Amino acid sequence: MRPDAHEPGSAETAAELRALFDAAVDAIIVADQRGVIAGFNRAAERLFGYAAGEVVGRPVNILMPEPDRSAHDSYVKAYLDTGRARIIGIGREVRAQRADGTTFPIALSVGEIPGGTARRFIGLIRDLSAQRAAEEEAHRLQNRLAHVGRFSLMGEMAAGLAHELNQPLSAIVNYSQAGRRLAERPDPPVASITDCLEKITEQAMRAGHIIDKLRDFLRKDDAAKTNLSLNEIVLSTLNLVEADARAEGIPIMTELAENLPAVNGDLIQLQQVLMNLTRNAVDAMRDSPNSDEGIQIRTTRLDDDTVQVSVIDHGPGVSPQLAKSIFLPFVTTKRDGLGVGLAISNTIIRGHEGELFCRRNPAGGAIFGFKLPVAERGHVIDE
Repeated sequence: MRPDAHEPGSAETAAELRALFDAAVDAIIVADQRGVIAGFNRAAERLFGYAAGEVVGRPVNILMPEPDRSAHDSYVKAYLDTGRARIIGIGREVRAQRADGTTFPIALSVGEIPGGTARRFIGLIRDLSAQRAAEEEAHRLQNRLAHVGRFSLMGEMAAGLAHELNQPLSAIVNYSQAGRRLAERPDPPVASITDCLEKITEQAMRAGHIIDKLRDFLRKDDAAKTNLSLNEIVLSTLNLVEADARAEGIPIMTELAENLPAVNGDLIQLQQVLMNLTRNAVDAMRDSPNSDEGIQIRTTRLDDDTVQVSVIDHGPGVSPQLAKSIFLPFVTTKRDGLGVGLAISNTIIRGHEGELFCRRNPAGGAIFGFKLPVAERGHVIDE
């Protein structure tokens, strides 16, 4: 059944309306005030898998999965009684159900048809399946890209991390040798040997803690967003970046704001961004005469809805021309750099609905950082 031509007008006009109805790319459904289908265009037939004759005269809720199917009649009645729209005239994303029982996401816009002896409604429906599939694929690609970027970053930091691991390993060798010499004495001092064994255990646990941090950072998991403390992100990242900075003789200082609201994000990915920014700051200050001024990592609350992390260095800075393209792939100031670290970081922060930024440090150098929306107004994670 197609829309009829009972309204005043010529047969030619009615034919044109029917042709327009069936030529529309989007699905169009007409229903009366009881929620019974009165019109079902060809796009709707293709989308839902029903022929028009199979659904005209039947309740429109056959095209809905639960719980919307059971609740639909009450929605319509509430609108007719009160005029308060839940979907009508507003539009929203919902799920629909095909003839074979499969469900899929749609963008639904519903309007009331003016005139006529009875109230009627028209629904415009667009299938969002391809769009959602593309978004999910982009999300998977982002996660894989971020994972590759973490390996690249750890490769750049290998010298500092090797230095950090070498300290407990060297201590283990020294304590074990000392314990062996003590044990070879005619009257071995048990207390001293025990002390050596305790020191060996402490250093082994320290090395294991470093390795655990690396394993966590390099694990390949799908991004799992939870409410996080921005300050805790900074402090946990310091465990990985301080070794690299110390190897270059560059101190790292923190200035952490109190009572920051939580952010919603993936801890490993946000650590990766902060490590990228801090590692770049270390590289920038390696040959700087101001290296003793160090790097400062600062957290601040910009307003009720936004928090920020800044990494401040005192290196040569970034030229205004380069700053415009610094977050694009393959743009770098490093002699041997690939220029992908900041591009990956930018992708991650955008995936968190935030903003990565680069500014000039008034005291000399550069300020890189990112802004993130708060997870929930008033939600503060205990530090």
